[in-house]
Amino acid sequence: MCARPLRMEVEVESCWLLLLLLLCCMALHSEAIETVNVVDFCGQNIRGDGMIVNSHQESKKYYFVTMGTDCHLTMQASSPKDKVQFHFRFFLVYSLLRVAPLSPAPLFPESPRGSAPVNPRLEPTSGESLGDPCHAGSYVQFYDGRDRRSPPLGPPLCGKSPPRPVLSTGNYLTLRLVTRGTQPRVDFVGDFTSFRL
Repeated sequence: MCARPLRMEVEVESCWLLLLLLLCCMALHSEAIETVNVVDFCGQNIRGDGMIVNSHQESKKYYFVTMGTDCHLTMQASSPKDKVQFHFRFFLVYSLLRVAPLSPAPLFPESPRGSAPVNPRLEPTSGESLGDPCHAGSYVQFYDGRDRRSPPLGPPLCGKSPPRPVLSTGNYLTLRLVTRGTQPRVDFVGDFTSFRL
């Protein structure tokens, strides 16, 4: 007679464990946010409600030191009526030694993955001038559209303090990362979010 209530308790406890496991799986599936990095997804367009964006794969572990990088990543909102916001959580973008934008590339043995050093002759962003704090150094630039031919949103961003969130006027927002000068120090983490006013 005592065995019957014990068996019912075990069955009820098993049901609760199964229900708890099912709820955990649902929460993990619904809360999973894609994480991408600008360097590996260079030139790609990603559509969604949101994602975490790192500057590079070893973000928050090593500074990104490849010279001559010029990559962009475009976020498309999940709905045509939505807009896109980017919010930095961590931001570190600068170069220890700057070079003039049109000077020949110095040869340094620090290019990883067997790549040869790249000439830092890059197309300037609009508004680039000697008064620009990012002039001839590494920077991040946002564009209000599908690619970097779209209108820039604000000046180039560099330094060690996270900038303010950036908002698109349409349903595309493009982030461009450029490393110039020698010994670029680049590491950032932020969120792309699709939203509707």
